[in-house]
Amino acid sequence: MRFDLLGPFNVVHDGRPVVLRGATQRAVLAYLLLRHNEVIATSTLLQAIWADEIPATARKMVQNAVSGLRSTLAQRTGAAEQAMLLTHAPGYLLRVDSDQVDVSRFRRLAAEGRTAQAGGDGERAVSAYRDALALWRGPVLADLTETGVVWPELVALEDQRIAVHEDLFGLELDRGHHHEVLTDLRGLAEANPNRERLNAQLMTALYRCGRHVDALEVYRATRASLAEGLGLEPGKELRELERAILQHDETLLTRRPDPAPRPAPEPADEPAPMVAPLPFTPAPVIALSRTEPIENERKPVVAIGVALAATPDDDPEEAVEVQSRLRTVVEEETLAAGAYLPGDSGPVVLALFGLPRTGDDDAVHATRTALRILDRLATAGIAGQVGVDSGDVLVEFTAAGPGQVAGPVLDRCVRSALRAPEGRIRVSDTVREASEPAVVHEASEDSPGWWHAVSARQHPVAEPADPGGFVGRDHDRDLLSHLLGFVERGGRPHRVTVLGEPGIGKSRLLAEFAETLSEQPRFRVLDAGADVAEAFAVVPGLLPQTASRLRTEGGDAALRAAATELTAYGPLVVLADDLHRAGHETRDAVDRLGEACAGLPVLIVASARPGLLEAEHGERCGTTVSLSPLSDDAVGKLLDKLLPGTARLIRGRQELIARIGGNPRFAHAYAQGVQGRTTPFPGLGQSMTPPLVRRTLAAQLDNLPAAEKSLLKAASLTGDAFTAEDVAAVCGRDTTEVEGTLSRLASLAVLRREDDDAGYTFRRATLRELVYQRIPRATRTALLRRPAVRRIEALA
Repeated sequence: MRFDLLGPFNVVHDGRPVVLRGATQRAVLAYLLLRHNEVIATSTLLQAIWADEIPATARKMVQNAVSGLRSTLAQRTGAAEQAMLLTHAPGYLLRVDSDQVDVSRFRRLAAEGRTAQAGGDGERAVSAYRDALALWRGPVLADLTETGVVWPELVALEDQRIAVHEDLFGLELDRGHHHEVLTDLRGLAEANPNRERLNAQLMTALYRCGRHVDALEVYRATRASLAEGLGLEPGKELRELERAILQHDETLLTRRPDPAPRPAPEPADEPAPMVAPLPFTPAPVIALSRTEPIENERKPVVAIGVALAATPDDDPEEAVEVQSRLRTVVEEETLAAGAYLPGDSGPVVLALFGLPRTGDDDAVHATRTALRILDRLATAGIAGQVGVDSGDVLVEFTAAGPGQVAGPVLDRCVRSALRAPEGRIRVSDTVREASEPAVVHEASEDSPGWWHAVSARQHPVAEPADPGGFVGRDHDRDLLSHLLGFVERGGRPHRVTVLGEPGIGKSRLLAEFAETLSEQPRFRVLDAGADVAEAFAVVPGLLPQTASRLRTEGGDAALRAAATELTAYGPLVVLADDLHRAGHETRDAVDRLGEACAGLPVLIVASARPGLLEAEHGERCGTTVSLSPLSDDAVGKLLDKLLPGTARLIRGRQELIARIGGNPRFAHAYAQGVQGRTTPFPGLGQSMTPPLVRRTLAAQLDNLPAAEKSLLKAASLTGDAFTAEDVAAVCGRDTTEVEGTLSRLASLAVLRREDDDAGYTFRRATLRELVYQRIPRATRTALLRRPAVRRIEALA
């Protein structure tokens, strides 16, 4: 006879199920099996079966159940065995061979695995662990727990199951099998967010798979779960693992990832080769020449300063403790958000966003992080005050990344934090303008020109409707329409990836394409949004059972079933805008959509910034459309709509068009700055450049490879137009190498190749000014004194 408790409760004899009569009989036998070969007091049995209130007839009900069980077991095992269930003061004793109960077999296999692991036999340990886990068919006593049974023994068994999983995952990670265990690890960790060892293993597996951001998200989710559910912070081991991931510690590729108390045995076999994570490339030591490296760079940053609003009076030890707790909160939140910590400035803890790379949304990340810091401090009973400001700093770069940082913005941020009201975040107007779409602000009553960040917007404010209309992209829209016709005629899916720099018009192109299709009823248009399965599930006309499958399963089969329904009368168009901002699961779902919809007329149109998706997913089948900058004529038409009545300002318009560089968003930003002028535009120098343009171009510059960024700096020192020879003379590199790099920058629309053999120019004068200003003045002066540079200037 076999007793199965690790899942729905089954009793099997000679391969056939044994029928038990009544819920009480099943519960009595299950409890006795959990503690077989052990005398169980009747009072204990009653309390287990009726935890809330024991009925007056409970003892009689148990006696009847035991009598029925004896009869049932005797019929299956023979009279000689009917004494397996005994009455034994002060209760009952169930005698069975431990191998008859799957719980005992599970525990024996788990113990064998640990013994093998401790002895260094990793292969045997993995086999034992897998055999132990294979006994589980679902939650322990799943059918009884649905009736309200809650026994401590069941919780303990579940903990033992997870512990075996953790031991198995630890061995597999030691053997380099992070890809193989990732799916199981993620599922189990999501179901157990408070298991620190399990989540540490998931973080390590994600990191080794090159998914650094996802690994940090696991840490943040674990920390939030511990704080909300238990009021605890993660343990030291998990915090150290997060710190190691942030620092891209190379030992994470080889060392044991989890904070398990047992030492990790050496694997018996040669470990499989590990797949290294995506390389971390810190801001490089900029070198304009091979002999005179530039170790300093001017960089725009957004700074956060956090200070205590009040410290314990006349108690230095308590004051130090509170300051330490504040520093811990700031470090954890800012490092998780990708900030750089330059060190404390007196009583203020500082963090910088924009190092080593500038992002066009640094202000958003900084302000949202400040809100999280203030919330955590308030929860911990610490009165804090925060200042957020932006500006340029001078950074000393080393081979390991940013080092010493200096600049007036740091002092302003310190003063702002100390002047902020208790429990408030004081934000400069520049930061407020940059973070407004994602953060709610209110004006500061006591400090004109300053604001207070109030809360993060759940749904960021979308950009207003484009008053300039759809300009210069008719050919791209027609191409999408042509590809849709190809899908309709061929009856098979096709993927289109629209790439382009921020503001170039990707979102507007997709919106215009969708608007065109809305006039043709045979087409169904679907916005994939953040959840592809949910986006399919809410489409009008979808059968309820199909929508239910999408929400519960969400797999390829459910997507295909939905797509089949939606394409019954015509093609389906799936739009996935700004896919680079989407989570990994959404990107994977969009990538799999074409395969899931094989044989169906589905056009998938996804937009993203250049380089981001390619770095993660590599080349993909389909069509790639790279949106080039608008022509000067198209920008002029756009300005005619944005700035009516200014066409006569020819010289000012041409300078404005040159600075816009074919980017529609830049055109809007500049138009707002010169709205209402009746005189020719003044010199549009760097001081007239809108903040949005500066942020976007700074991020674009920092996302270039180090060699290309270095040559742009050298080019900014040569003149308005330059050749490969001119740049090579400044940086001391091979002319052929320089020509190849400049040609690539021209293909990326960073530079423009002139038709008259004059060489190259910057596509945007603003970018050249920004690049030039990145070079510290002392270095700039030393380089300009070179004979080669003076000769170039004399010929210009």
